Amino acid sequence: MAQMNEKLKGIIFDKDGTLFDYAQVWEDVLKEGIDSAFISMGKASHQKAKNAMLHLMGIDEHGDCHPKGLVFTHRPVQIFRRFLVYCIRYRVNALKAMRAYHQSVQNSEVLLSKKLKKMDFSLQQTLFSNLKQCGYSIGIITNDNASSTSLFLSLMGLSEYIDFVSSRDSNYKKKPHPQAFLEFCNQEGIVPSQVAMVGDTITDMLFAKRSEAGYTIALLSGSNDTKSLRPLSDVVYPDISALLTDKHLFPRL
Repeated sequence: MAQMNEKLKGIIFDKDGTLFDYAQVWEDVLKEGIDSAFISMGKASHQKAKNAMLHLMGIDEHGDCHPKGLVFTHRPVQIFRRFLVYCIRYRVNALKAMRAYHQSVQNSEVLLSKKLKKMDFSLQQTLFSNLKQCGYSIGIITNDNASSTSLFLSLMGLSEYIDFVSSRDSNYKKKPHPQAFLEFCNQEGIVPSQVAMVGDTITDMLFAKRSEAGYTIALLSGSNDTKSLRPLSDVVYPDISALLTDKHLFPRL
């Protein structure tokens, strides 16, 4: 739990589902990736299987995120088992499906660029500007790759505020291992209890706990898993906009 008597000097954000609503950005990209994968497998007309794949990834029939999606799961064995069960049920070649899907996602940056350029990120820019004015060091620690992470931060207008970035390509162990968190602290000359962690998944919360973060904030704009996130966090908010009025982050409010 938060050490409320400790002055916060740093804040670390996850990216997908934290800086923005996951489904709002990624639904179209996932759909296109799945469509491309099924075309390459010669199964373009298998709409039921494509819909099931989207749901498996974490987007339901209403276009909303659900916590059981594979994109919110960071346990390789569980991911592989559920994906294999899907492939058997819908008679999809697992190796071809994985290869085709990953290739299509790697080619998704053009679609992402078009989508992000149309979105309004002024709220996030205001938040980050306010944090910097209060003297915060800001880090981004994500399991996305470096290219995609750089694209997001640039098009969201946040790059100038960021002091530290750790992505899938960085030489740090993945969350929830605390290595990247501790490196952020070392680089910025602060201790873990002076750092707030903001994320949307159980992995982010465990990451904060294992890193001994001073304040842990869970957002529901990603996995939307209130039941699991609440016991592991100091506070749960609907989305990132709530941080603007958080009195622990901004004591002068």
